[in-house]
Formats: sequence, structure tokens, C-alpha cells
Amino acid sequence: MSIPENVLNLLNDSQATKVFTSVNSEGKPHSIVVGSSMAPTGDVVCCGEVMMKKTAANLAATKTAAVLVVKGLESYLLEVDVMDRQTEGQLFDTVKADLAKVGLPTHAVWTFKPTAIYNQSANEQSGTQIC
Repeated sequence: MSIPENVLNLLNDSQATKVFTSVNSEGKPHSIVVGSSMAPTGDVVCCGEVMMKKTAANLAATKTAAVLVVKGLESYLLEVDVMDRQTEGQLFDTVKADLAKVGLPTHAVWTFKPTAIYNQSANEQSGTQIC
């Protein structure tokens, strides 16, 4: 699925808030703010694994998550499936270098494939699926 340009821009905006929600094998949700998330390509979302022990365990177990990205009145919810967990390679090196600038260690980079995208903005389209 191609991520629409306006959603890509928000995902790649360092000033936007990104909240990842994972679920454990019993279906219990767990949400965290992930400042290292972005869309490196038009069909992939990723985030650095910094201090996300429970989230990483949930992602490994259930292979699914939701990403809410918000800035001002603009907001989108992406349902995503885990593609992989990288501990080396170009994407890992890029994310690791970016996080090192703010003193955060990177243990891995998770990549995700979006399966649905919803408009959650404060407007008349709120709640509608856009992809």
C-alpha cells in the first residue's frame, strides 16, 4: 500500500507526535511515544528500538501495531504489520546515527507494512479510511 503524500509528510515531520500501540498475545494494548518513527519509503514505516522492551516483545509475538501520528489538528492512524527487525544495514545505521545525536542507543530498527490508513484529523473526514 502506498502511503499518501500528506501522511508521509507528517510521519517524517520531526515535530509531529507519533504513538505506537502494540498488543500482547492476550490482546492487552500497550502505547508509547516513539520519536524515532518515520517513513523511509512510500510504503514502509519504521521506528528505532530504544527503550521499548514491552513493545518489542509484543511486536515479536503478535506482528501487528497501530501508529497514530499527530500535529496540530492533523492526525492519521495507520494499522501496520511487522516486516522485520533489523540490527544492521543502511537503514539501521541511519537511524542509529540520528538517535546518537540526542544520546539515545539504538538496539534495532523495526519496519512495518501499512495495511490501512484512517483520517483522525479534527475535520468532517475524521474516522474515514483513506487507504
